[in-house]
Amino acid sequence: MSAADKAKLIAWIDNAMPAGDTTLAPALPVYGATQLYSTPDLILNVPKFTSTASTADHYYCLNVPSGLLQDRYIRAFEFVPGNAAIIHHAVITIDTTGTAVDDLSGGCFNFQGQVGIGDYAPGMGPTVLPGVSPTKFGFRIKAGSTVSFQMHVPEGSAGEKDSSQLRIYFYPVAETGVREMYFETLIQNWSFVVPANDSITVTQKYPPSAAGIPVPFSIYGVFPHSHNTCTNILNLAYKTTDTIPLIWIPEWDFHWQGQYTFKNMVKMPQGYRLFSSHKFDNTINNPHTPDPNVPVSAGTNTYDEMLFDSYLFALYQTGDELADIEAILNNDPLFYPTSAANVQSLIPFINVYPNPFQQTIQFEYELASSQFVSLRIYDIFGREVSKVVSHIQGMGFHTCSWNGRSENAQALPSGNYMYKLQAGKSTKSGLISKQSD
Repeated sequence: MSAADKAKLIAWIDNAMPAGDTTLAPALPVYGATQLYSTPDLILNVPKFTSTASTADHYYCLNVPSGLLQDRYIRAFEFVPGNAAIIHHAVITIDTTGTAVDDLSGGCFNFQGQVGIGDYAPGMGPTVLPGVSPTKFGFRIKAGSTVSFQMHVPEGSAGEKDSSQLRIYFYPVAETGVREMYFETLIQNWSFVVPANDSITVTQKYPPSAAGIPVPFSIYGVFPHSHNTCTNILNLAYKTTDTIPLIWIPEWDFHWQGQYTFKNMVKMPQGYRLFSSHKFDNTINNPHTPDPNVPVSAGTNTYDEMLFDSYLFALYQTGDELADIEAILNNDPLFYPTSAANVQSLIPFINVYPNPFQQTIQFEYELASSQFVSLRIYDIFGREVSKVVSHIQGMGFHTCSWNGRSENAQALPSGNYMYKLQAGKSTKSGLISKQSD
């Protein structure tokens, strides 16, 4: 950049960055409310409610009869928030006992249903399970069940109204060979405090017994969760000195959450345990923490903190870890308007900066439709060194960062690397350069 161009850019910034000729700007993208193609088999409308959360976060529980006359398997579902600005999260469970009741007190912290199928948080796409044997999975929902929604809204949202929707896609009634998928928050810790002006690391294990899990699992996906004081999350499975890496988020961002889906399901053998580590930074070094001069406790409010890590898993079958889940979902007809056509415009925009970078590089991109998305980093020999993104994302703009480390959390040497962003059958790739610190 020439000195004249630099001066012009600085002057523009100093002048509050006035807009140019807006008649030359491209039209803003228009996105639909729903993200999966084809007509859902069942649409459940969550009862309308008005938030009463004025000075504290509120949790509401609302229930909708499924109306099912026979047991079914859910292959996919999409939660569509009616008022996205106030939905902190929605947890979806199935009540099979007829005991779920609506609770609009604001203090409905326990789930009403007994069987979980998943949740929604801002930035998440729909939940889609592979429908190809031997990895043909579904969430079982019994006849006569009620679908229960726990809705979390933040303080300051009083008077705001919401009417959300759940769109469900079933397997056919006579479908055979469907294996049951489970969704549970297996790792939780509610007994920690982050002191003022301090940083701590909080850990938790599952199961509590050192004997580990009694039968092997196939882990399909993981959804770790914390709030604004958290900066780093690590999950792994282990037995004695053997470890199985699951997910590492070196720069946790509460505003961009996702359910990570593994390219290949991960076998968790009998006797292994899950381990979770969340780092919390309650200092001025973390601009997202509510107030570094005030301790942050574990709790249910957005200004509190959580160690709350959920998993999608099934009982292990031989060969599960060999199935290419990414390829199956990349060709899933639910993501395409007509069969599995190659949609070239799935990634109309990508911005990568700063490039070259020293520690962290940002990836900003747009998706023209909901897709299974992967972002991977390779060295100059074509060896994969890091998986940055691997999950279903919704249409619209997304951002993520990579801090120049490998999957085993080791800093990579300076030099040239390649990134490859894939959404369905559409790809974008390019060269990035890491400089010495």
